[in-house]
Amino acid sequence: MKGSTRCFRGRWLLLGVSLLAASTSALAQQATDPVAADAELPVSQSPSEISGGTAPAAPAQDSNPGDIVVTALKRATSLQETPLAISAVTSESLVAQGITDSQELTRTTPNLIINENANGGSRVIIRNLYAPGEPLVGLYYDETPITGTSGVSNDAGGTQPGIRLFDVERAEVLRGPQGTLYGASSMGGTIRLIFNKPDLDDFEGAVNAQVSTVSHGSGAGANVDGVINVPIVEDVLAVRAVGYWDRTAGFLDNSVLGLKDYNKNRSYGGRLLVRFRPMENLTIDGMAVYQDRDGFNPNWNLTRAQLFGRRFDQDLRTQTPQSDKFELYSGTLNWDFSFATLTAIASYSKRDLAVNFDYAPFFSRYFTGNIAANRVPGYANFANDCNRGLIGGANGCSPEEYQRFVTSWGSLTAYQPQSTKTSTQEIRLADAQHAIKWTVGFFHSNRDNFTRSLLNTVDPVTGQQYYPTGYSATPYGFGSRTQLDRTIADTLKQIAFFGEATWEVNDKLELTAGARWFEYEKSTGAEVIIPNYVAGNVRLPFSELSGKENGTLLKFNASYKFNRDVMLYALAAQGYRPGGVNQTLGLPSYATTYDSDQLWNYEVGLKTSLFNRKVTLNVDAFQMDWSNVQISASYQGAFGFITNTPSGTRIRGVELETAYYPIDGLALRASGSYTSAKLQDNISLPAGINLCTGSPPYLGCAVLAGIGRKGNTVPYSPEWTAQGSADYTQPIGNDMEIFYHGNISYRSSSWTVYDRTAANITAAGMELPGFASVGLRFGVQKGDRWGLYVFANNVFDVIGAVNKTTSATSSVLAPVVSNGVTYPSVYVTSSPPRVIGLSLRTRF
Repeated sequence: MKGSTRCFRGRWLLLGVSLLAASTSALAQQATDPVAADAELPVSQSPSEISGGTAPAAPAQDSNPGDIVVTALKRATSLQETPLAISAVTSESLVAQGITDSQELTRTTPNLIINENANGGSRVIIRNLYAPGEPLVGLYYDETPITGTSGVSNDAGGTQPGIRLFDVERAEVLRGPQGTLYGASSMGGTIRLIFNKPDLDDFEGAVNAQVSTVSHGSGAGANVDGVINVPIVEDVLAVRAVGYWDRTAGFLDNSVLGLKDYNKNRSYGGRLLVRFRPMENLTIDGMAVYQDRDGFNPNWNLTRAQLFGRRFDQDLRTQTPQSDKFELYSGTLNWDFSFATLTAIASYSKRDLAVNFDYAPFFSRYFTGNIAANRVPGYANFANDCNRGLIGGANGCSPEEYQRFVTSWGSLTAYQPQSTKTSTQEIRLADAQHAIKWTVGFFHSNRDNFTRSLLNTVDPVTGQQYYPTGYSATPYGFGSRTQLDRTIADTLKQIAFFGEATWEVNDKLELTAGARWFEYEKSTGAEVIIPNYVAGNVRLPFSELSGKENGTLLKFNASYKFNRDVMLYALAAQGYRPGGVNQTLGLPSYATTYDSDQLWNYEVGLKTSLFNRKVTLNVDAFQMDWSNVQISASYQGAFGFITNTPSGTRIRGVELETAYYPIDGLALRASGSYTSAKLQDNISLPAGINLCTGSPPYLGCAVLAGIGRKGNTVPYSPEWTAQGSADYTQPIGNDMEIFYHGNISYRSSSWTVYDRTAANITAAGMELPGFASVGLRFGVQKGDRWGLYVFANNVFDVIGAVNKTTSATSSVLAPVVSNGVTYPSVYVTSSPPRVIGLSLRTRF
């Protein structure tokens, strides 16, 4: 009956998406009138100078859509005249939909997926371009690229930080590779978050606050955001300060440890901006940002929910706290000469991420065993260290003593504190005033990442790790509560020269060509202070390996304006991301390095405005050919590494954005995408790396969950996405208004692995079902002065699974048994359940 109810709801949600898409027309994020539709753009201004200080405004209510000025091309252009697939979400649209975090941009943009990662941060996916390693989508905080932390498996793309979206001018989402202007890790696209800059003339401020409750939880959540702008010297110097505090209500339980609503995430932070304009043509912007978040791994046992109805239960023997601190300091100079504008950017960022996750299952299988039958691997290394006096017990160095040593570990948690420090510099010169518009520049980046990987015994009652209590590096063994201590240090250095030129052949035709020369060097070093014999390693002094690569990226674009309301464009563009060095425990030396992967994107698009610009309709079709794809495997079934496969991937799709403004105060928007991402050949591992077969324990081999075959779909690749929203502002006199808002977002089903035909994969249920989420917002407001609203997110309390795993490192010590039948524990990361709340905003 439950399944039928869910199916029934799902059909109604899909029907709602279809009706909204059929009744509305386009540009999904276009909002009110930042610039008159036929006004002349400030083409001589740089991207940073376009931003002005404006406190968060009321939701959009002007029926004339106007047009949005974007700076995706490193110069100011109208959104409808920018010849690429781009969505721009204005401040008004963010306020209307109650979007407060960068992860929520999926509600407004086609073909954008942001999946929360169980071990801190998120993975951003555009156009179904999914793979581990460096990010495939660039994330920019104004002019500064932000990346995740590499961790032990070089997967910086899986830990992209969330950014608080308050006091925002706009968010730009560029779909498709942006290699020439944005370089590495913009292979699938780029997200640019543009924040309001200090206003040199006006004192202003704003405060937003809300309280909320969440289904399946017993507590309340609350948050408050505030901004104040203060001119110090009129027209010359001003400062702008933004702060926030957020406490999210918890809804996860742990029945093993007796914890209730334990995932009460807490975050706070802010930013301080300074603008200095000593002369009319020179602007200097400075910014400092700080974010601090404490939370928990969001995984919970889906198998128990399906068998016993126990939703949102993590049921692990260890607690899984996370902490995430982020700092950013940047400076931007814009100097407008008569012939071009010089822009120089320098930034420094630091991120400290610490995660815990359960590692007990991998080792618990060896707590009883037969050494002669190789049930407990690693005895030879134990015996070698034991005979050298580095480790020992009451019974010497016998196999029985080794078994006693392994059995003594108890439940283990993996604790991984990581620190990433990045400095970037870019200088460019651009001219946008003449028939040939051009940009040339130089980019440099240096990222240092340090990760400490420990396996620590936990208190069997509380599930908290004993570390650092009981830690002893030398001697180690029976007396230590740490069974692995390993450090990893990696450095990624990048330089690039880039240029792009656009020739206005006439008032209708434009031709663009761009190129980027890049070089990167990745160095990775590791040291094993306390070995783990079962994992296949011994004590090792620090050693380092490096890899280096250079190349070029190209872009060609042509656009034709039939009139001011219709433009056709076609482009071919390249993208890439760096390779790296693996430091996986026990991995053969010939598998330690891997190369960059690259793609070509071929795209055609049509941008139109109809009925005196009350309707907009944008559509594009693309094909991306992805080569030398980076894939992940796990050595001996536990320790991840990255390698390349000669199998290519072809991704084809269509994207649509529409908006319709039929009457004053009413805005209807819809967008969607269809994307097919298929392997062009069977996935293969480098020679010498054998695939594991049979059941664990696995020794000297690699595990691929669902080995990719020709025609398989790329993991985490829903074929369909759809988004829709409706806003209506109803005047009621005395400058008062009633505001109505509704939104719906949908993604179709996908799989977490390539090959979904294997019996073990199918039985484990590794499909992510499609789901739709509905949000409602209603309130009363007085223009942009104040507003009071009630809201509900995920109205139908849908479980939106964004990740699943059955790996040994994330499931309970034993599978789930029901009525004599044994089921594997499937752990899921899902979107939050229903949230209902009250919000208030005021502006002064």
